[in-house]
Amino acid sequence: MRKKKKVLVIIFSIIVVLAVIFLGFSYYLGKQIVASSTQLVNNEGTKNVHEDLWAEYGFDFDTFCQAYTIEKINPISSFDGHTIPAEFIYSEDKNNDVVIMAHGLGGNLYTNYPIAELFLANGYNVITYDQRSSGENTAEKTTFGYWEKYDLIDCIKYAKEFTQEKKIGVWGESFGGATAIQAVAYKDIQEDIAFLILDCPVSSMKWMVAEEMKSMDIGIPPDYMTLCGSVVNNIELGFSYKEVECADIAKKIHIPTLVINSEVDKTTPYFMGKDIYDSLASGKKELWTVADSKHVEMWLDYNEEYCSKVLGLIEDN
Repeated sequence: MRKKKKVLVIIFSIIVVLAVIFLGFSYYLGKQIVASSTQLVNNEGTKNVHEDLWAEYGFDFDTFCQAYTIEKINPISSFDGHTIPAEFIYSEDKNNDVVIMAHGLGGNLYTNYPIAELFLANGYNVITYDQRSSGENTAEKTTFGYWEKYDLIDCIKYAKEFTQEKKIGVWGESFGGATAIQAVAYKDIQEDIAFLILDCPVSSMKWMVAEEMKSMDIGIPPDYMTLCGSVVNNIELGFSYKEVECADIAKKIHIPTLVINSEVDKTTPYFMGKDIYDSLASGKKELWTVADSKHVEMWLDYNEEYCSKVLGLIEDN
């Protein structure tokens, strides 16, 4: 009997040790995934990225500056107190309707300039700003829109102070699309928003992380790695990957929305825009899909139609 008891104690001890090792390894693995997935860009790497984009888009900065007034504004984050580097751009009347623009991952406030000109030329003012860890925004962590939404909300509140009942719209590109969805869906923010434009929006942090895990091919099941990342992300940053599912969050959005995507986009595949579009609660929504453009290149490939779709949305609302 004593011998049997001793064996059971040994077996139990081995199980406990193995469980501790497994949990310790899982937590360590999760920490590595969180570290790599929540600091995808930095200030140094995004400081001058607009220069090549301007050349590709044929954008003339000097002409832009002559046509419009650019004011530096610096709203303070209500989330963690950092300065949000931003610009308020207008032509004649500072009290016109305004569009707030959220750039994609790896961009900065200046990469929005070419498309900002579409709004400005049609009587809308623009606020463009640096997202977290981009350009001159020194806030740490990139969180697929979860923390980024607060900077956009602060820009919306800033705009609301001087628009004097004018319309406020939001445009988000790629990673900025995820930010836009989460900001507009937050509490009662959309009550102040007239329209939403999503250009190749990211719909799922979980999918993006899982795809990265698959590409590593290190012999550990990608689903297990993704689960570890989500659990540790929740422990350390306060949210799981499930809470950043934009297709689910979009169910709360009821304002007029235009979703733009491409059938061959490899960065944010077609299903992302389609899932978001299908989830939107808005009675006024449109999905514009092109067959052959690379990620966020519809502005270049289908410029006339891009302008028509965007202006059609904002002029009707």
